[in-house]
Amino acid sequence: MAHIIPSDITRLELAGAHGPELDTLRLLKSALPDDYTVFHGVHWMRGYEKWSHFGEIDFVILNRSGDLLFIEQKNGVLEETDGGLVKRYRNGEKNVVDQIHRSMGKVRETFQQVHGKKIRLAVDCLVYCPDYRVVELNAAGLDARRIVDAAARDGLAARIESLLGPGTRQNDGRFETIRDFFCQTYRVVPDIHAHVSAQRQSFVRQVGSLAAILTNLEMRPFRLQVKGTAGSGKSLVARDFFDRSVAAGKRVLLTCYNRPLAERLKRSVGDGGYVNTWYGFCHAFLESRGRSLNFEEMKSDPRFWQKIQEQVTAEQIPDEWLFDALIVDEGQDFEEEWFEILQLFLRDDADILWLEDPVQNLQGRPEMELPGFVRYRSLTNFRSPESIARFIRNTLPFEFESGNGLPGLGVGVHGYDHGNEQPRIAGKLVQELVRSGFTHDDIVILTCRGAGSSVFSTLEQVGGVKLRRFTGEYDRDGNQRFTDGLLTFDSIYRFKGQEAPAVIFVDIDPDPQRMEQMQRLLFCGMTRATVRLEMVVRAGNPLNDPFLKEAK
Repeated sequence: MAHIIPSDITRLELAGAHGPELDTLRLLKSALPDDYTVFHGVHWMRGYEKWSHFGEIDFVILNRSGDLLFIEQKNGVLEETDGGLVKRYRNGEKNVVDQIHRSMGKVRETFQQVHGKKIRLAVDCLVYCPDYRVVELNAAGLDARRIVDAAARDGLAARIESLLGPGTRQNDGRFETIRDFFCQTYRVVPDIHAHVSAQRQSFVRQVGSLAAILTNLEMRPFRLQVKGTAGSGKSLVARDFFDRSVAAGKRVLLTCYNRPLAERLKRSVGDGGYVNTWYGFCHAFLESRGRSLNFEEMKSDPRFWQKIQEQVTAEQIPDEWLFDALIVDEGQDFEEEWFEILQLFLRDDADILWLEDPVQNLQGRPEMELPGFVRYRSLTNFRSPESIARFIRNTLPFEFESGNGLPGLGVGVHGYDHGNEQPRIAGKLVQELVRSGFTHDDIVILTCRGAGSSVFSTLEQVGGVKLRRFTGEYDRDGNQRFTDGLLTFDSIYRFKGQEAPAVIFVDIDPDPQRMEQMQRLLFCGMTRATVRLEMVVRAGNPLNDPFLKEAK
């Protein structure tokens, strides 16, 4: 099976994405062996009424040696003219061969600007026209081996292998250099939201607006506060800023409040920086100074972490603990004292990127003032598909713009009278989702309660599937302990900052005395779903009536 970049096509398929290029991508993924990496332009982008492509290139195939094959796909009827094979559009016509040659020339030029002449690109091309049979090959302007038409479309993968070959991986870094060049060209990054470890690294296309701001913004020292709604791409931007800072020779500290998010960020970023939660950072620093922490004391001492912070400020900070750049994700959950302590670990004029969403402030912290920071607000949610975004807007008081053009699979609302009915309802939903094409890895059950106070907290399985949940215990090194299961159960407090294709949201029983807090919890939980959202609500609670009515 070929390596596909971006690799998040399963979510596009589940969410109702269709198109000829997507069909071709499925074929390439299954028919080509793992000697090949396929870069593709098949990805929905808001503001376009068709599948978007990078420049004019539909597919770039990379073998193990770093050799390339460009594929230009043309669907529908073509014309064989004296000037070559032509595709007519409403606003004019395009010569297919000229188009692919321009693309090849542009890529060679850009690659040489970045890497000079030390590495030469070996590039070949192929035209794929699955709906049209070419009659006059001379008119097409390519030899027969470089055209796969309707008569030969079943042999596309075999033709690719015959033209490109599998290649042989060398130790000169050529393959890695060319692969990384195309990752940057297609603006793809490792998927920090992948909620189950996999052998293959998952890549997604980075949301454009926030990334463009960071790429083009100039200030010294760099001080930027981004207030972005759920799904605006804050964590992807954090990852991009991290990589660019490391590439500039800077040592980077990336910190957030949420432990599961920190674990995923840590797996996604490269070397050259340090990633941890605020509490984990304090722990690691004190351990490096020879101070051992006893986490058993957390159970009996409510001032455990306050004492830890006091120990941190009492220590001398050595040079190896000083950073050139700081990234704070989930800034709305940070206390002012934490930020003051973090600044002790920064060199003079260090860059600072602060990312937050005040609506997702689930800890009740006062909003922090950041003097001297440039502020940028982003209200575009690229995560929630249209059907889920519409449901959220109609039932909650928070404003945001939908930046995801995919329809998604909508929202289901299911009532319960007694809390212990929920596991049966959730189990049925899990089975229905699996039948719809979701895997167990795609599904997450989230509770509005604490991870240890839900009816699901002590269950071993739901719908016949074993649960993977936090036990509430830590090992001697402070690592969290989880049960061994396939289906993730967690609280929204812990899952905040992450996402899943299918979310089953349980324990929705709002207290009128805490309605504002509950609305924040609901917004945070509902925006985790990228394809399908299921809500399990107490039917007798009048505060749930908007959800029940909207779902009808």
